[in-house]
Amino acid sequence: MRKRKGFTLMELIIVVIIIAILAAVGLPQFFKAAGKAKESRAKNNLGEIRRVELAVQSVTGAWTTFVATNTVALVADLDGDAINDVSISFYDADYQYAVAAGVATATTAGAGLITPLTVNLTSGVTNW
Repeated sequence: MRKRKGFTLMELIIVVIIIAILAAVGLPQFFKAAGKAKESRAKNNLGEIRRVELAVQSVTGAWTTFVATNTVALVADLDGDAINDVSISFYDADYQYAVAAGVATATTAGAGLITPLTVNLTSGVTNW
């Protein structure tokens, strides 16, 4: 009598079906968590932009105006000594950042239809 080695086709099909079910349950949760992490990073970046903008506005009396896709770099020499007193620089491929009329905004850079995140630079009031 010959000993059988390996798995039958039916056993392999059952294992593949179980893996597919687990993936169908787990992948949406993974993408949801990844989206929350990206949004959290954008909120933190808006807070940093607000910090720099407050420093610039307190000395110059005006907000900067910019739109930045991917790389955001803000530097300011507030006391004229040729040394940057405040600065922020970061790369974010998921959001586009803008400052206009005293409001900092982060909007999705891709085709996402997520409501923009905004922060009022003076009051700190946010929409999230």
